[in-house]
Amino acid sequence: MVRPPVETIADQLFFTTVFIEAFTPTARSTGTGFIINYPVQGGHKPVLVTNKHVFDGAEQVAFTMPAAENTGQPASRGTRTLVTGFNAQTWVGHPDSGVDIGAMFFADVVKSMENRGAAPFYRGFRPEQLVTQDTANSLDSIEQITMIGYPNGLFDQSSMLPIARRGQTATPIFNDYNNLPAFLIDASVFPGSSGSPVVLYDRGTFTTRDGSTHHGSRMALLGVVAAVHTRRVNGAVQMVSAGIATFDDMIDLGIVFKASAIQETVFALYEANGLPLPVATVAPEELA
Repeated sequence: MVRPPVETIADQLFFTTVFIEAFTPTARSTGTGFIINYPVQGGHKPVLVTNKHVFDGAEQVAFTMPAAENTGQPASRGTRTLVTGFNAQTWVGHPDSGVDIGAMFFADVVKSMENRGAAPFYRGFRPEQLVTQDTANSLDSIEQITMIGYPNGLFDQSSMLPIARRGQTATPIFNDYNNLPAFLIDASVFPGSSGSPVVLYDRGTFTTRDGSTHHGSRMALLGVVAAVHTRRVNGAVQMVSAGIATFDDMIDLGIVFKASAIQETVFALYEANGLPLPVATVAPEELA
């Protein structure tokens, strides 16, 4: 099958994520990560962003991405690297224990894939694409959002592409939900979606808060999915003399930590590694 080249913003969004498998001594869990490319002289330094709870307790972590063809386009296969000896020094979490974001430098993983003859094909977000406070203030209280990830560990296993889902903001982006750098989205969020990037993406026309209509496209990284609200549901236990089973039912309200918290986590990652912040990095006070 001949596929069109990766050209549009929507095309590229499918190549921003990484499928994560985290292994503890007793369990395997899955999650999503995404890449932000920070500028360095002569190129960029990829940083993987996900949630703390995706990495917590992991002793081995496998990263899977679409492979690249020699033509510079994606192949219909994946590339996978297993990082052993994974520990708390491999990654950095946001300094606030209540903010569920983790980050790690990703160049060594990319290099490992390349050394095995299966370089990954990916597109990283740029720091300037993290939504700023000015952008957040220009948005309406209800906006359409797109998230990319691997809900319940699902993805297209032939092309290794993630799954895109759409929804809308359930609380205003410019507001801090429960006094956290977070907002809610009305979207189907499942285990495995943890760490998914949430983006504002409109193509063709879009309307800003002042009611004016603009022609063209806009895209900004709003934040990272961390959790989903649930409700406790009672259900009858069949073929048992008595008893009620209780379980948590997801109510399609996802918790998203904002771009500002992502950037703060990256600042902590650079500081922990004794590295100067890149000049082109957005200052914290400019972020939402």
